[in-house]
Amino acid sequence: MNELFYTALDVACIINNFELTVKSSAELIRKIFHEENFFLAQDYKNNYRQWILDIRYWEGYLYDKVTFDKEFPAIKKDSGGLLAAENFVADNFNLDLFFKSLRIKILYIGGKNYSRIKLRTLLSAYGYKRRSKDFIDYVKKCLAFYKIQTFFHGEICDVAEINLDDMITFRAD
Repeated sequence: MNELFYTALDVACIINNFELTVKSSAELIRKIFHEENFFLAQDYKNNYRQWILDIRYWEGYLYDKVTFDKEFPAIKKDSGGLLAAENFVADNFNLDLFFKSLRIKILYIGGKNYSRIKLRTLLSAYGYKRRSKDFIDYVKKCLAFYKIQTFFHGEICDVAEINLDDMITFRAD
């Protein structure tokens, strides 16, 4: 369940993916902290300063990963070994950000109060070609956690029951 909460890296990836300006990203960071506080990882719920610093760190990291990774051993040495590499270096960006990004997009980015995607596209984003029970259970868990409803032709639908090529509309509560 902890993996569902927003982390600084998640938000930095979302800012990077939507190519937000500095001003837009600052506003988004503020809104997420104040309006989406329930969804924040425990380390950030009461620490706005750390929230901003960690997001900005990850934004810089995403911008120039090669240089950061090269310089990290020197930074660690200068800190007397107090820094743990796993907290500041990320090798795997194959993170599951779909539902986090979806909620933030619907609520704060783009001006629409919904988002649409084909079920087949959603499946392929996770590396699946067919629906499995585990996949559907995970999707339903995320939809419930992020308070997102699915619609097909204006009617509430169940992702387990619609066709793979049907367009699903997502709306956040």
